[in-house]
Amino acid sequence: MNWLTNYEEAKEEAAKSRKVILLQFEMENCGGCKKLEKVTYPDPKVEKEINEWFVPLKLDIIKDREVRRSFGAYWTPSIYFIDSNGNSYYHFNGFLPPEEFRIILRLGLTETIMPRGRYDDIIKIIDQDLADFKGSSSYPKLLLQRELARYIKTKDSSNLRQLLKDIEKEYPQTLEAKMNYWDL
Repeated sequence: MNWLTNYEEAKEEAAKSRKVILLQFEMENCGGCKKLEKVTYPDPKVEKEINEWFVPLKLDIIKDREVRRSFGAYWTPSIYFIDSNGNSYYHFNGFLPPEEFRIILRLGLTETIMPRGRYDDIIKIIDQDLADFKGSSSYPKLLLQRELARYIKTKDSSNLRQLLKDIEKEYPQTLEAKMNYWDL
């Protein structure tokens, strides 16, 4: 992966390529950063998705103080999903192994493009390799994100209602299971 190290350059590239910036704040001797480099980023699926969907940017949380302050970053590694205007819509702190990191990539990307009305793209992105994530605790969040995009696009709540019922049964301890308000 070709990580950029300049925030303004990344914003320019994101505007030109119409991609989302994947910003990782790091610092010297960050154990989670080292583990991302050793375990997560070399994964072929992670690498492919980052290259396809993002402008990858790494900044030092100490040296790049102004950018850090603008996002309220306080931990490393921290991952931010940013549009070409510098707006962040989603972030995550800490190390994750490849499969869970791929979920974060999907959530960050879809949260960033949702306000732009790219609902079909969101559905396609989440459906790509969805079966890979079935065992993850974040799987219900992916399902919900997909159905929210479909609902906003079509204004038909039937799939979303059914999904929330299914999540209540299959994943009762998740936050998503507690979100169903239609059955009052």
